[in-house]
Amino acid sequence: MTQYIKEEKDGSITKGHADTSSGVLKLHNTKGPALVNKEQKIKDYYLYGIKLTKEVWEKKRKFS
Repeated sequence: MTQYIKEEKDGSITKGHADTSSGVLKLHNTKGPALVNKEQKIKDYYLYGIKLTKEVWEKKRKFS
């Protein structure tokens, strides 16, 4: 898994965790949100590139 950092236009930082499988980069993190921007209050949960609610992510991450 690789962590990516992007500076947004408003100067805030977005951090993303992604997995590369078959040459395709997909947001993925089993330990917490895959996409985080503290200043914009963003916490998005992804498994294998699929965006999930936190509740669904908590159930499915155990099997990933």
